[in-house]
Amino acid sequence: MRSLIAVACLLLAGFVAYRYAPVPSWARGPSKPDELPTLRAARETLTESTIAIGTVKAKVGAEVKVGSQISGVVGELRVNIGDEVSKGEILATLRDADWRSRVDVLKAQLNSAIAEKEYAEGDLARIERLADIVPLNQIENARRNLKVKQAEVERMRASIKQAEITLGYTVIRAPVSGTIASVSTYEGETVAASFAAPTFVTIVDLKRLEIQSYVDETDIGKVHPVQPITFRVDAFPGKELPGVVQAIYPKAQLINNVVNYVVIIDILDSAGLLIRPEMTAHVSFILERRENALSIPRNALLREGGRTFVIVRAGEEWKERQVKLGLQTPQRVEIVSGLQAGETIVADKQAWKDHLETSS
Repeated sequence: MRSLIAVACLLLAGFVAYRYAPVPSWARGPSKPDELPTLRAARETLTESTIAIGTVKAKVGAEVKVGSQISGVVGELRVNIGDEVSKGEILATLRDADWRSRVDVLKAQLNSAIAEKEYAEGDLARIERLADIVPLNQIENARRNLKVKQAEVERMRASIKQAEITLGYTVIRAPVSGTIASVSTYEGETVAASFAAPTFVTIVDLKRLEIQSYVDETDIGKVHPVQPITFRVDAFPGKELPGVVQAIYPKAQLINNVVNYVVIIDILDSAGLLIRPEMTAHVSFILERRENALSIPRNALLREGGRTFVIVRAGEEWKERQVKLGLQTPQRVEIVSGLQAGETIVADKQAWKDHLETSS
């Protein structure tokens, strides 16, 4: 009796295992055509692009180091880091008492020289009235003396002009408009300008910035001046800004054993964002664009035996159709020939391979 029960249990277990076991792929029937993922070939604008990393830099002349042309003691410093300044605005002044006194001394000397010149003019006029009884050499000496006095007056005027220019150097003004990026002096400091002008402040014009990006040698052939680009900076994620290629440096740079070329990009519109020098920029170069291109996803392409083809629906059947490719992007490819707009194709090559396996 027990043996009969054991046999019955074994038979029941075998039936359950057979009934609910998964069916192998070779034992399944063919999939219906409607079960395959499909799409219709359509025309669209196809764009090939590449991303390059760059750095925001100030343009040549947009960053200016302002210093003193003369030695002296800083009397007043009127700006701090981050201040906005306009061209011609006073940034700092030097103590100018010595230079003003020099101008005053020279003006006094000028007045003395003018008096001497006027006396020489009168002396010459008196001698010329007595020309009949005054020796000729005395007249010539009087004329020569007047010329010397006139030259002395002109020399003193030139000295005063030079002294006033030097006095003007005690006022340090902004040569350009911009933002104070750094301050390297303080009130009461003595500056010496014997060999080089000491830097007081650095001004950066944040409206005159550019991007220096590094483009791989495989893509540089498709980059050219006036080419439009878009970029974003890490400080403002999700904000795409427009730019244009301004120049390409002819000399390459080796970065991590990869040949790169420096591409200079002008920022067309900052959209009100405060972009600063040394920010990291991600630049998107539009290498090639095709308008009205017949394109399909890359995943719909099949390759076998050197052939490139797609699976096209013909009535109730699927047929292979060899195609010729054009522009290719990471997601989509252009179909130059072999396929017409509006035709239905299998959208997923793996689904087609699975279909063939289940149908065999």
